[in-house]
Amino acid sequence: MRRGLMAWDADEIPIPVLRERIARLQAAMAVAGQDALIVYTNFVRSAAVSYLTAFSPYWADGILLVPREGEPIFATTLSKRVGSWIQSVKPVGDLINSPSPGTVLGQRLAVNGGIQCLAILELDAFPAGLYSELTTALPGVEIVDGSDTFASARGAFDNVERMLLERADAIAQAALGHLRIDTVTDVGKAVGTVEEYARLQGAEEIYTAIAPDLDSDRRFLRLSGNRPLGRRFAVRATVAYKGTWVRRTKTWSQDDADRRSLERADIWFDGLLAGIGLDRSLQDQLTIATGNLGGAHLADWMAETSVGTRPLTVIASPSEAEEFSRRVPALVLTLGLHIDGVPWCGAGLAIMHRKVAA
Repeated sequence: MRRGLMAWDADEIPIPVLRERIARLQAAMAVAGQDALIVYTNFVRSAAVSYLTAFSPYWADGILLVPREGEPIFATTLSKRVGSWIQSVKPVGDLINSPSPGTVLGQRLAVNGGIQCLAILELDAFPAGLYSELTTALPGVEIVDGSDTFASARGAFDNVERMLLERADAIAQAALGHLRIDTVTDVGKAVGTVEEYARLQGAEEIYTAIAPDLDSDRRFLRLSGNRPLGRRFAVRATVAYKGTWVRRTKTWSQDDADRRSLERADIWFDGLLAGIGLDRSLQDQLTIATGNLGGAHLADWMAETSVGTRPLTVIASPSEAEEFSRRVPALVLTLGLHIDGVPWCGAGLAIMHRKVAA
């Protein structure tokens, strides 16, 4: 269950922006010949519904119905007693509370009539029970994958999304920056310091992971307790703010000589994030940039962004090297380096262009 403050702010997420996003999706549906589109949401797959309605579920699942024309309808398994709260943080669309959300939305579509093609975002990952409810209520209706349709609308980048990304990124950076190596003695203290600070700054959620001894294991784990920190360690903060997620990672060392190398890598990484472009593949850009950082060797990397129901999805890595999509306006880049023989891990937000749609 989410533990941070969840609230809708009209100044941060204006209703006209949400309606523009819905209208853009409806226009894409019309081009694709789809009469309605279903979007699933739960605790870990909240991104698409949050993008369209500003709502993030704190526990139970639900589905959003976006008709080709008219108001969207959100059906959730949460009880009616939380209906007023849901409406307070979901300022657009109607609300239905039902233990069988697929059935109730399918029946609504059947009553309205005229539906021939129903699209479902990420059809292969749609829960089987909900799919059965929909098909039972809508016999004979063609059901297709709506991922391409959603992606064509999701590729636009507005001022609101940029602001939320930058706000989440700022919280993550500040939380990691609040950790002082001379005041932490164990894993629990390091993780707790970062999480506490992020929540006090308004984070809706934060997942904190740590690689407590980079010399022996570079994996990031969800740990706590009094386990000692190694000579070199790194902390990763995955932060949500108003349904928008980013990651930040920072590396520390107990050794003064190491710190000079780590600081050099941090400065280099900030410049890399600011300079990533759409004119060539990410792999090429990383190869060139690493070559310009003396004494550095690129160990691994990955790029993530929000393309569907999950807040962050890997879109490129050494095993999935692909040309940059020109529809990706922002991404989270995660890198692992050795610089002057010192292991360094970093992650941060890169915004590829500044032109906005609204």
